[in-house]
Amino acid sequence: MIGKNNKITNIQTSVLMINTIIGVGILSLPNILAEKAGTLGWASVIASGLIVMALVYIIIKLMEMYEGKTIFEISQELIGVPFTYIATAIFIIYSISISSFVVRIFGEVIKTLLLHSTPIHFVIITMLLTTSYIIRCGIEAMARFTLIILPFFMIPIFIISLVLLPDLDYSNLMPMFRLDASKILKSIPYVFFSFSGFECLLVFMGYTIKTKASLKYNLLSIIAIIGMYLGYFIVSIARFGEEGLRIQVWPLLSLSKTVEFPSAFIENIDGVILAIWVLIAFTTLMSYLYFAALLISKILGAKEHKQFTLPIIPIIYVLSLIPQNIVQVYTKVDMFLYIFGGFTSILTPVFFFTLAKIKKKGGKIQDEKNI
Repeated sequence: MIGKNNKITNIQTSVLMINTIIGVGILSLPNILAEKAGTLGWASVIASGLIVMALVYIIIKLMEMYEGKTIFEISQELIGVPFTYIATAIFIIYSISISSFVVRIFGEVIKTLLLHSTPIHFVIITMLLTTSYIIRCGIEAMARFTLIILPFFMIPIFIISLVLLPDLDYSNLMPMFRLDASKILKSIPYVFFSFSGFECLLVFMGYTIKTKASLKYNLLSIIAIIGMYLGYFIVSIARFGEEGLRIQVWPLLSLSKTVEFPSAFIENIDGVILAIWVLIAFTTLMSYLYFAALLISKILGAKEHKQFTLPIIPIIYVLSLIPQNIVQVYTKVDMFLYIFGGFTSILTPVFFFTLAKIKKKGGKIQDEKNI
């Protein structure tokens, strides 16, 4: 049973999901869109967002059928214990691997832009140890933390966009409506990384205080992310152009460097954005690390996830250092999401939802026969 101190509201669940999604993917999104879809990047964002909305709908409906249960307990009921262990092991591998990618990207950003002389090993291990502390405090503490920091990220991004608007070259957006279906479809798997994180609802919803507004909150959250990504891409490509955007590894940080406030109201805005982004990246790592620790505790039949947090850290640390550079990191992320992302984010929710519906329908038919 889930204790009262581990219950979170629908708003907290939605904010947890938002932070998990935008934490790292937002950094490189315009660059990926420019490379894979060019000026049609806006269409790729909308197409990917609609797919994610459909998957979130399926996940919420599945979790509503099994209120108070995580994907582990649901899996046991639907496919039995042996297959549950296999599926859960895949989820654990997925979350640990994504955590290693997230912390490596974090380390690369901090080392490149802030701590030039600090070994990346030190940055990574510091991030992991700090994250493990709040995870041990439970999901309620995590939810409160994300609820506090989200406005500190969204408001500066909105202000920067407003300040940049007069200086944008909107001719860089052309041709904007010459749709190429094949180009858009080919770009979706790459854009999907920037939306990954919604699958954590398979755990978060098990701790959510259910209301009728649960579906509404989460779908509105995805719509908000789609809107933010669209605005972010349009501002980025209008500022740098398609070719210029392709050479920007982290367009968000590059954009912040070009901002000039009137009368030097704020200097070094890029430093402010970097500091705020650190907190957002922290929440993404926090969610995936919690996801892994919790599922390990479920497999081993432990009552708490706390004791499994620290043992995971060395594994993530070693995995994070495998890529030789940032290019390899993003290449391996794409490859990994092709293999495991489809299983955790698409196949599992759809398959389990279908099984649950069939089981529910079969149960009704049996009840009618008994009557």
